[in-house]
Amino acid sequence: MDLSTVKDWLVPASTCVTLLTASIAGWISLREYRLKVQAETRLAKSSELEADVKLLTLFTEIMNIAHARGPTQLSEALVEKLLSPEIMKELGATPTNLRPILDSAVISHPVGLAAQDAAIAAIWALGNKHEILKPVAIQALSTLTGFKERVARPYLEDLNSKASGKSLAS
Repeated sequence: MDLSTVKDWLVPASTCVTLLTASIAGWISLREYRLKVQAETRLAKSSELEADVKLLTLFTEIMNIAHARGPTQLSEALVEKLLSPEIMKELGATPTNLRPILDSAVISHPVGLAAQDAAIAAIWALGNKHEILKPVAIQALSTLTGFKERVARPYLEDLNSKASGKSLAS
C-alpha cells in the first residue's frame, strides 16, 4: 500500500470518525436535556401541588372568618384553677362532667361583621380566580347562605353561573 492510497482513505475515515463522535455527543446531550426537562417538570408539578395546598389552607382559614369563628385561646391558669381539688369539689366535678367545666377555659375571640362579609367576598374571588377552588367555594357559599343569605347568595349565584359543567353545590 502506498502513501497516496492511505491519504485517499484517511479523509473518509476521519470524516466517519468525526461524524460518529458528533452523533454520540449529540445523542448524549439530548439524553441529558430530556432528563433535565423531566426533572424540571417534576419540580414544577411539585411546586404547583405545594401552592395548591397552601391556597387551600388559607381558604380554610378564610372559611373560619366567614363563619364568624375567631381564634381561640386556652387559659392555662384557669385550667389549673378549675382542676384544683377545692374548686372541683365546689363545682361538684366528676370525670363524667369535667368537659363542660374545662370548656369554660377556652376563650373565643369574636369576628366582626365587616371581616365576615369580606371573607365571604374573598371566598367568591378565590373561587372565581382558581379553578381548583371553584367547587369548594360553591359549597362554602352554599353553606354560608344558611345564615348570611343577603351577602352570600349573590356570590353563589355568580359562581354557579360561571361554573363549567355540573357543580357539586347544586
